[in-house]
Amino acid sequence: SYSNITKYCPYNSKKMSMKNAMIGITEGVCKREREEQSMEKRDIEKLIIQDEWEMFQQVHGIDGRASCQDQYLTFVIMRGSQFASWPEEAVFSYLTDLEDAKSAERNLVMEKYAHMMAVTDPAYYEQIRSVLPPISEEVKVLADAITQQYLVWEKEVGIRYPNVRKNGRATTDISAEGRASFENYLRCELMTYSARTLALLMKYIQTHPEDNLY
Repeated sequence: SYSNITKYCPYNSKKMSMKNAMIGITEGVCKREREEQSMEKRDIEKLIIQDEWEMFQQVHGIDGRASCQDQYLTFVIMRGSQFASWPEEAVFSYLTDLEDAKSAERNLVMEKYAHMMAVTDPAYYEQIRSVLPPISEEVKVLADAITQQYLVWEKEVGIRYPNVRKNGRATTDISAEGRASFENYLRCELMTYSARTLALLMKYIQTHPEDNLY
């Protein structure tokens, strides 16, 4: 069981057919049953957010239920803001990650917080790491590469918008209250994605520098 192993809380588009959306992605990538109708990227984002919210509701913290688990609107805004910047192929791919996880009775949101404890609570992490699914070397490499690029952007934000950035998480260090850093939070979330999804995100970052400027 993965119960009681986490204690940290997170704080337009054009229509395209499923066939076109899957170009460049492994055949059969999207398992959710759909009619032969066009879907917008925003529709897929909503499905993702709903899946994540349901997983989030099943996370049982060591100290009990966290207040943010009752803040649905905030959750929708935060997660929607992230996926809005993703390419369509990565959005479809991540939906498949979530569907695969549910089929395997995995909770990706819980796994994210569990892996964050490797930094925030190493002793406890050692007690639970054996029950967590193994992470492939390919996923680790891709997650680290994407995290390093985001840290460059985060530094730029701190320089250009210091008053905004100072209200966010510490970039790399744990806060005095034990709050996870931006780096730890991001890397551990990325490590729950498939190598396919990470590769699509990395390709987009590398081939669309004009979309990655603050």
